[in-house]
Amino acid sequence: MADDSKIGIFLMAHGAPDSVDHIPEYIRNIRGGKDPSPGIVEAISDHYRQIGGKSPLEPITRSQAEALEILLNSDGGDRFRVYVGMRNWSPYIRDVVKQAYDDGVERLIGLCLAPQYSRFSTELYLKAFREAIRENNGDVKKADFIYSWADNEYLAEAFADRYKESAKEIIESGATGFYTLFTVHSIPSSSLDEGDPYPEEFTRTVKAIIKNVKPIQWNQCYQSAGYIPVPWLEPSVEMMLDKIARFGKKTVLVVPVGFLCDHVEILYDVDIDYKNYAESKGLKLYRTQSLNATPKLIQALASVVWSHIC
Repeated sequence: MADDSKIGIFLMAHGAPDSVDHIPEYIRNIRGGKDPSPGIVEAISDHYRQIGGKSPLEPITRSQAEALEILLNSDGGDRFRVYVGMRNWSPYIRDVVKQAYDDGVERLIGLCLAPQYSRFSTELYLKAFREAIRENNGDVKKADFIYSWADNEYLAEAFADRYKESAKEIIESGATGFYTLFTVHSIPSSSLDEGDPYPEEFTRTVKAIIKNVKPIQWNQCYQSAGYIPVPWLEPSVEMMLDKIARFGKKTVLVVPVGFLCDHVEILYDVDIDYKNYAESKGLKLYRTQSLNATPKLIQALASVVWSHIC
């Protein structure tokens, strides 16, 4: 772009409570103010206790934002400011949008830290982003939202690097081979009736990764289905582990491509719950390390921003 207007990049994530004591309020935020049942509060609280009492989502996201701001301004300028806004916990998107306007930002660009677009989830971030702009008397027409970056080449390379690291570890452990499961967060299957492209987005990410690695046996499946009593997208991780056990395979590598950093869906759902389930089936489960703030992920985020504004 020819102008030098200040641009605010909003890295938006789901949010996570910073204490087990805050979980009831956190769930109410997710459910639009509706009180959760005691059973759900206790189940989620137990998950958080088992990963240390809180999620590392917020500090990791801040480190991603700091690294991205440095890279975007690597020409020596200060045109870009990168902010972290959460939908269901502090720092809330609405508060951070106000901060951006106070900082003199003229153009806002929202980027959801879930690369695969879904009407069920991504649209909620877009709605929160636009509402925050209106509440702060901003101009929605001067704001942009990046919907999908599912097959970004740098993102695929970042996941492929993690895959190669885990494959090396597995082979060095003595395993003769392993079955790969690529995962994203499940969503209610009814969303597909409304034309949600989420499964296709998932496939775009996987296809981009397997250009860089060559898994022999692999499949795509869904993890971390919610507590809403409706059908969720399948096959689930548990269903695939059952199938792999019947095949006679002994080692499984989970590659969570719908998640960019460590938080409860990784540290509890995969590292504890699915690992225990795998062991009950006679399987040994490994997981690729999360991208967190690795340089290649930051390069992916920067490339997405640059392609959007150029």
